[in-house]
Amino acid sequence: MREALHRCDPPCIPYLGMYLTDLSFIEEGTPDFTPDGLLNFSKMRMIAHVIREIRHFQQTPYKIDHIPKVTSYLLDTSLLLDDDELYHKSLQIEPRSSRLSAPNTANV
Repeated sequence: MREALHRCDPPCIPYLGMYLTDLSFIEEGTPDFTPDGLLNFSKMRMIAHVIREIRHFQQTPYKIDHIPKVTSYLLDTSLLLDDDELYHKSLQIEPRSSRLSAPNTANV
């Protein structure tokens, strides 16, 4: 994934979990200060590198044509459903299976 991101030309949406993992490893695995009590600039450079990569993807604008029909559809509040309606639609798409109808695997 990392290699694919380095090969692509922005705009693209990178998987932020990869960068958060990098930052976590840097934070947890690298001390803030050297044994001499000085600020660990190596750690700060590693953090800056990760942030620079993220910003690289954020600074490239998307070239999206404005389509008024799509905008009006997305902003149409009459299409919004309340929680109960969403729940019922969810049950229509994926009905709950009864625990009683499921085979009992404990006695098998």
